[in-house]
Amino acid sequence: MKSPESISAETDVVNKEPGVIDLKLLREGRGLTLKDIFSVTRITVTNLEAIEAEHYHLLPEPVYARTFIKTYAGILETDSKPLLQQYENYLKSLDKIHDVPEEEHKELPRKEKNTHRIRFLLWVVAAIVLFGLIVLIVLVDINDVMDLFSVRQTSSQKMPSLPIPATAPAPNIPVTAPAGSPPSIVTPSGQTSANQGAGVQKQGQVLNLKIEAVEKTWIRISADQKQAEQMILSKGDRIERTARESFIIDVGNAGGVLMFFQDKTLPSLGKRGEVAHLKLP
Repeated sequence: MKSPESISAETDVVNKEPGVIDLKLLREGRGLTLKDIFSVTRITVTNLEAIEAEHYHLLPEPVYARTFIKTYAGILETDSKPLLQQYENYLKSLDKIHDVPEEEHKELPRKEKNTHRIRFLLWVVAAIVLFGLIVLIVLVDINDVMDLFSVRQTSSQKMPSLPIPATAPAPNIPVTAPAGSPPSIVTPSGQTSANQGAGVQKQGQVLNLKIEAVEKTWIRISADQKQAEQMILSKGDRIERTARESFIIDVGNAGGVLMFFQDKTLPSLGKRGEVAHLKLP
């Protein structure tokens, strides 16, 4: 089975279009860095590098990869059609590579087959030996138990029976509480005093964000400027996040999600297939 790196190398040779513009040279000619492109498009530097180097196997699913390529070409003010066509050729070449008959992948050298047979025979022999040891241990334990039982039975027959002395019944002694001792009071385990409740402080306001996917879409969320989490939501998926200060949200398919902030419906983020960036509140 070929690795994704070898597949990418083969497809790069097959799909290389002579008329495709070198995005890296065009970007450097404009004096821009990958971080500059990221600050505008919010496309990660890793994805931008993969687009420039034509390492398409490092990109997310095609529905998002096409949007990234189109957006990147738009920032550099160049035609995105040749770039998208080269990406489509890459996808087609993947289908051809994966269509190789399964018999070629399943065929193993004779030495490897012999190795598998030898290992199987060794496992069978080991299982038989282990089973024999278990049976032997069980038989030995049964014989020991039978011998011990017979010894105890003969010894009990030889021991004389001793008379059991009669015990007088204990007199009834009344038990009373000491004079002057207060009665014991049992309080329910779940009861709490008023003093405990008085020391509880109210927590600060929590920001609540709910997202529901109406189409398959890629999304990235960062709460309180912490490390962002990325995920792909399918139609009908719902997630909920909380924060203390703010949310930073990137959506690969603006028309594919519904957002609710503080239990209020937010307006549409954009059209289907567009990349949207949002900060709340």
